[in-house]
Order: sequence, then structure tokens, then C-alpha cells
Amino acid sequence: MEKTVKQGTGLFNPRRFLLLLRRDFSNGYQSVLIAMATVSIIIILTSAFSVMLGGSGEFHTARFTGLLFIGGYIVSSLAFKELHQPDRSYFYCTLPGSLVEKFSSKLLVTSLGYALGTLIFYTILGAASEGINRLIFDRSHYFFNPLDTDILLMTAAYLVTQSVFLTGSVYFRKLAFIKTTLIVNVAAIALGLIIALTFYLIFREHIHPGGLDPRIQTIFNKLGHTGQIEAELGGVVNTFLSLLKILFLYVLAPVCWLISYFRLSETEV
Repeated sequence: MEKTVKQGTGLFNPRRFLLLLRRDFSNGYQSVLIAMATVSIIIILTSAFSVMLGGSGEFHTARFTGLLFIGGYIVSSLAFKELHQPDRSYFYCTLPGSLVEKFSSKLLVTSLGYALGTLIFYTILGAASEGINRLIFDRSHYFFNPLDTDILLMTAAYLVTQSVFLTGSVYFRKLAFIKTTLIVNVAAIALGLIIALTFYLIFREHIHPGGLDPRIQTIFNKLGHTGQIEAELGGVVNTFLSLLKILFLYVLAPVCWLISYFRLSETEV
């Protein structure tokens, strides 16, 4: 049986949107509490063992990164799970709310909501774990600083990249996280092959089984030593990197949102 997400009356109603937002934030709260308790125990124990072994300045940064990206990607890939479940899809499709409201609510919860919640949670957890370390061992790691530039940059990167997994949540009925991860890796491999093929086509006459033609290699070495290669290729490389930065920061997420939105509007359950 075919159903489409019910759009309700009007494109956006603040009260209706807030009700959807409250529902999405509270959905599965018991599982969230269990996950938070599990993560807390693991972080406190591993932090204690790390301090016993001498400690690491990057301890909390590494754990926060894993929690933010891996946890956030999993949460994003489960955003529209109920849409693909026959026993729950009808209820979700008939919830009061427009398509814009339903999609915006899921987007806000899995992006800004998850990122902000993780920052607050890990700040408290990091302080608690290091307080315990200081109390027991009289030493600790550096305290986790949520306003550190690297942490803020990672959070911004998450807000962009999680859009890919949100799209996967709309498209895939099962195993959305695994399937989306597979597609991302295949795309990365394909891009690498394209770059390698481009290099080969440009220098194919100078490539031999043992590597580059010695004369070409000598020229590259000379240009690199004198700085000419940076002068010749610097502008091209900077332009290419600037283009990639623009595509990543300003194009990737909006494109994924549009794809997700239009896919959601035609989803069959």
C-alpha cells in the first residue's frame, strides 16, 4: 500500500513544529539514557587507566571525536527509521505537520541538537572523570574544553557531513548506516581513481614499470628544490582547494537536504 507523508495544513506552523520537535527529541529517550550511562562508565574507566599509564594530552579530544562523528552518524541514519516500519509508518505519516516541519524537526535534532547535546554531555563527563582521577591519583588529563578551536571545527564538520547519513536514512529501509558508509567509501575510492587516472593521462608517456622517467623525476626534484614548482602550480592548487572548500562548506549539506526532502515527499511505505 502506498502512502506519502501527510503534509497537513499550511507549510509551517510554529506550535505544530514545536510539538514535532518535542516528539523527536523525546523519542527513544530510554535508549539514549542507557547509551549515555554506558559511555560514561567507559570514559571514566579508560581515563583512569590512561592516567595510571602516564596520560595523554589528546585523550578527551579523541573520545569526543568518536562520540560526535560515529554516534552522530548512527543517530542520523536512524532518523527516519519509523518511516520504513510497516507497523509505525502509518502513524508517522498521519502526524499533524507539513513535510517541511517533519523534515526540519529531524534535521534539527540530528544535527545541531545532537552536536550541542554531545558538547554539553562530554564537558560534564570529562570534568567528572578528571575530578575522579585527581582525587584518586592526584593527577589528571587536560580538562576538556568545548570552546577549543579544534573542537569547534570538528563540530562544524559534523554539522556538514551528517547530512549525508540523514539522506541515507530516507533512502534505505534497513542498515542505513552501513549502506551509507559503504557508498561514501566507494565514492572516495572512485575520486582517488579519477585523480590517479588524470595524472596517468598527463604523464603516461613518461611512466615506466619502475616509476617516472628519470629525466622527468629530475625536473620535479629540481623544481621542488628551487621553489619553482610552488610558483608554477601554487595558483592552480590554491584554486582547486578553495573550490573543494566551497563545495564542502556551502554545497554538500544543502544538496543532501534537498535530496532528502524530495525523496521524503515521494516515499512509499
